[in-house]
Amino acid sequence: MRFVHSAIAAISLVGLAAATAPASAGDLFGRGAAGSIKDDYYDPPKFSWTGFYIGAHAGLAVGDTQGGENLGPIFATDFEMNGAMYGAHVGYNYQMNNLVVGIEGTFDGTEIDGNTTCVFVLNCQREVNWVATIVGRLGYAMDRSMIYGFGGVSFADVDTTVSIAGVPILSGGETHTGWVAGIGFSYAISNNVIARIEYAHMDFGSESHNLLPAGIPDDVSADIDTIRLGVSFKFGGDRYVAPMK
Repeated sequence: MRFVHSAIAAISLVGLAAATAPASAGDLFGRGAAGSIKDDYYDPPKFSWTGFYIGAHAGLAVGDTQGGENLGPIFATDFEMNGAMYGAHVGYNYQMNNLVVGIEGTFDGTEIDGNTTCVFVLNCQREVNWVATIVGRLGYAMDRSMIYGFGGVSFADVDTTVSIAGVPILSGGETHTGWVAGIGFSYAISNNVIARIEYAHMDFGSESHNLLPAGIPDDVSADIDTIRLGVSFKFGGDRYVAPMK
C-alpha cells in the first residue's frame, strides 16, 4: 500500500514538473508562456533618421549690403535688402544612438532686393537672384524629433544696378562665395515624411562688380538672415530594433 501511495506521489510530481517546465524554460530565455518576448527584455522598433532624403522649402529673408567704398565716401552705400526664397534640398543622415550626422545641399531661387539714393540723384539697387549652400549637420534625436545645427559654404548670384529717373545707366554682377551657419528642428510625421523649420545666417563675402558700360569696379558685400519651412521625403522608411537588454 505504501508502494502505491509512493507511486501516485511520484507520478504527480513528474506531471507537475512536466507542466511547469515550458514556463520555466521560457523564463530562462526571456519569454512568457505564450512564447512572446517579455516587455522587460524588449524595445519596440524606433524611427531611424538614417537614409537619403529630398525635399522642398520656402521662407523669408532680410539682410544688408554695402558697396562703393573703393570709389570714395561719396559713392559708398549701405542699405537693407529683404524678400522671399524658395527651393529644394537633398541630403543624407546617419544615426548613432541619439546622435545624427549628415550632409546637405540646397538651392533657392530668390526675390531679395533693396535700393537707396546714391551720388545725390542716382538710385543704387542690389538684387540676389539665387542662393546655394553645402553644409554639414549635427543633430540630437529624440525618436521622431530632432534638433540640429549646421554650417558650411554658401554661394549667391548678386547684381548691382545704378539708374537715374528709373533708367539704368550702369549694371554688373558676380557670383559670391561665403559661409552659412544655422539651427533647425525636424519632426517625422511618418516613417518617410519629415517637416522642418530652420534659421540660417548667410554671409556672401565681398566681390568686385564690374559696372558696365563704363567698366567701373564696385566692391560689393552682402549677407542675409533667413527663416525657412520645409518638408522632406526620406527614402526607405528605415526603423531599427534596439538590442535586447
